[in-house]
Amino acid sequence: MKPKPDEMKMRAIGRTLLDFSFEKVHAAVTAMGWTLNTWPAQQGNIPTIEEMKAIARDLLEKAWDDEDAPNCEYSHGGLRASRVNTCLTLQFVIEESYFVGAIDACEDQPSG
Repeated sequence: MKPKPDEMKMRAIGRTLLDFSFEKVHAAVTAMGWTLNTWPAQQGNIPTIEEMKAIARDLLEKAWDDEDAPNCEYSHGGLRASRVNTCLTLQFVIEESYFVGAIDACEDQPSG
């Protein structure tokens, strides 16, 4: 029997959170001195594991509920939640760069 939509959402989010190592991420942010200045409401403190879990849950719920886009992502404080159809992912991103061919290929880029 196929699960109901709300049940599928709860399973997907719950399993994604369960499989994610918040302990590893917390060790990394502590080592880097990574702080959050906007949300949760602590000014400039390293987020606790519980705060990271709350942020992650919020991001995953937004990604799951975004019916306007078959593929979407939400991020905050290094955490990124992505959804492609019914596949959710949660990542902690330290550094990244994008090249958007339709835009970036037309702009003058410094050689590096």
